[in-house]
Amino acid sequence: MLEMLMQWYRRRFSDPEAIALLVILVAGFGIIFFFSGLLAPLLVAIVLAYLLEWPTVRLQSIGCSRRWATSIVLVVFVGILLLMAFVVLPIAWQQGIYLIRDMPGMLNKLSDFAATLPRRYPALMDAGIIDAMAENMRSRMLTMGDSVVKISLASLVGLLTIAVYLVLVPLMVFFLLKDKEQMLNAVRRVLPRNRGLAGQVWKEMNQQITNYIRGKVLEMIVVGIATWLGFLL
Repeated sequence: MLEMLMQWYRRRFSDPEAIALLVILVAGFGIIFFFSGLLAPLLVAIVLAYLLEWPTVRLQSIGCSRRWATSIVLVVFVGILLLMAFVVLPIAWQQGIYLIRDMPGMLNKLSDFAATLPRRYPALMDAGIIDAMAENMRSRMLTMGDSVVKISLASLVGLLTIAVYLVLVPLMVFFLLKDKEQMLNAVRRVLPRNRGLAGQVWKEMNQQITNYIRGKVLEMIVVGIATWLGFLL
């Protein structure tokens, strides 16, 4: 049995490049798993850097330096986000206020309509069941109101986290884009020497990640425009 295990080990792990790939994968997944909370801003910045790499490279191809291309792309991106925030958030906030204001009237209309069902369909509906459902709905609304207050208090911490992200993430994206080659060289220096296989896997994975992020962003844009047009009409 031991000999069989040794033979399997020699067949699978005799290649130093395969061992290097395994070590890199285990270390990478371990760091993300155990330090995901601390690394959350960095992970968000990496995703945004993937998204903004293409326009940065395009600006470089027309003669801009890496620093200026990164600055222009990041300023335009932040400007678009701020424009969307100032346009979308007030509308969403107003619609939420309207929903909260009209909710009691909607519930009363629903309760009145439900009260007429036993008279319309006496064979199918029982007045006691309808009253119990209405009472259950009212109690749930009261519970929901208490939950909203608790969520509002708990959201203060979330707002502070978002404020930190709004300052920290753009700075990290800027340096990830501007100093991309220097950072990649620093990472290469700490990787194992026999990383040929890991390099091939990284190139394929890098392309797949880039395509996935761009596809998701395009999907979000299309769905957002379609939803906005639907509400507009």
